[in-house]
Amino acid sequence: MNLVPRYPKRTQERLARLRALVVKKEVKRRFPSDYSNEEYLQWTAMSCGTVQYDNAPLIKGTGHLTQLVDWCDDNCNGVYVIARGEKVYFKEETDAAIFALVWK
Repeated sequence: MNLVPRYPKRTQERLARLRALVVKKEVKRRFPSDYSNEEYLQWTAMSCGTVQYDNAPLIKGTGHLTQLVDWCDDNCNGVYVIARGEKVYFKEETDAAIFALVWK
């Protein structure tokens, strides 16, 4: 006995409409390996070693780097690079200034 009627066509239509509504998130993070000439070293550098992260992340298992990347993707206008040595390089100075105000 099947208690739940199956409507594959309606389900597929609803899924297609939902997928059309989803806005793709622009990823602004770049990696040091993306730059062969290390051009990002000329950008505005901010230390993230003394950043105060949330004690309890919303999603269990996410690390501090995930919080930082999510914030930068949501709030930065330009691209950024998180490099070794606990430094974040921002291409736009205003992004670095906002980072300093929020995270320091």
